Amino acid sequence: MVYAMANVMAKDRGWAWIITLTSFIATALLTGTVKSLGVMLPTLRQQFSTQTWVIGLSISLTTAFGVVTCPLAGALSKRLTPRHTVMIFSILAVLGLIMAALATAVQFLIVALLLTGFSVGAHAVIIGEEAIYFEKYYNISMAISQAGLSLGIMVMPPMTQLLLYIYGWRGSMLLLAALNLHLIVCGALLKPFHTGRVELEDNELIKRSKKQQEHENLVITNLVHYLDLTLFTDADFVAMLVYILCCGYCFTGWLIYLVPHAMELGFQSYESSFLATIGGFGNLLAAILYPILKICTPDKTTLYLTTLMSTFALGLDPLVSSYHSYIGLAILSCIYVLARGMAILSVFKMVKNVVDDNKMTNAMLWMNFADGIGGICSGFFSGWTFDVTGSFMLSSLLLSAISLLGLCPQFIVDMRSVWKARKYASRYNNHHSISILTKESIGNVTSL
Repeated sequence: MVYAMANVMAKDRGWAWIITLTSFIATALLTGTVKSLGVMLPTLRQQFSTQTWVIGLSISLTTAFGVVTCPLAGALSKRLTPRHTVMIFSILAVLGLIMAALATAVQFLIVALLLTGFSVGAHAVIIGEEAIYFEKYYNISMAISQAGLSLGIMVMPPMTQLLLYIYGWRGSMLLLAALNLHLIVCGALLKPFHTGRVELEDNELIKRSKKQQEHENLVITNLVHYLDLTLFTDADFVAMLVYILCCGYCFTGWLIYLVPHAMELGFQSYESSFLATIGGFGNLLAAILYPILKICTPDKTTLYLTTLMSTFALGLDPLVSSYHSYIGLAILSCIYVLARGMAILSVFKMVKNVVDDNKMTNAMLWMNFADGIGGICSGFFSGWTFDVTGSFMLSSLLLSAISLLGLCPQFIVDMRSVWKARKYASRYNNHHSISILTKESIGNVTSL
């Protein structure tokens, strides 16, 4: 009990801010690496004499395989420690970039970039540890780590372009691997943080009789324990998981159609690309405004408001596009990414409120898994919608509808909670009034 109290007192101060720094660095490196690979796409296509979609598919498979590593990272964190898991995954990711620099065939490049996807699992574990280390100042910590996404978007792609000009694509890939070596250091900085609740569960497992263990299905028990599958019995968690999945779908679709959509309207390639940079500024603004807004606004209110903002930003795209307004597209891009950033921060804080510390790492990993699955689905359906209709405007309206649809499970859960609260309040009031009447009747009988 003394050990648990000491850990509670250690939250929000001291080493917790070092964890925030590691989360900031990991977010910047993950986002920046994926964007840098996109910058290398034309050079890689020319080097391997292949089509654009082959290199694009290999880069997208990096993120797709990274999604698969998230449940694996959660199970390994339970078996080993989050520190060892992040270091192992980071070493594999760096090894993948080094192998990519030595690739002589496109098949070898695809395998190497698949290994790079382990950085996604490492990043998700760090986010889970950040949630464990913070309680009171979790809003500020999340905002700081989320600012790393803006840094990765705005700094690393231009830096990669400069490295390509000086060192070529192989040298640039090796330098990118050297930058990602910092992920190993981030993993080494993750001190184990155990709570009294975990110790209690361990003691209960120790006290369990051997005879009872023999009758249990150990495979199912281990899966439930290492992957924390009991999280899916919580309606609040499932609702937030669905929201993150839809959010990942919308964001990936927005990234896919934004630049070609702007070029279709007649804007130059550099002007179209700058719209994504403006989105990076919107994400940075979200990281700054969220801790301030959180002081006076509950997380669920923020989630509803920001979701409506992102829905309108995506839905107004056809109207702005009909006027061929570049400023209008830039404003909508900034508003959408600003709203999305604040919504993601609100969801992470809501997960923090409903999930225990001993399940937090797996909870964040499942959130990243849902986000990645949504992105993979959007990568196919957004392009398919354009091929069928020949217009990006319908894709924008579809993304707007999905953004609003993702909020429906959370709305149902909230309405159910309100109904239960009112039902309980009515029962309490009736019981209270009956008690008062009973006391009054007893008093009258006594007086008689």
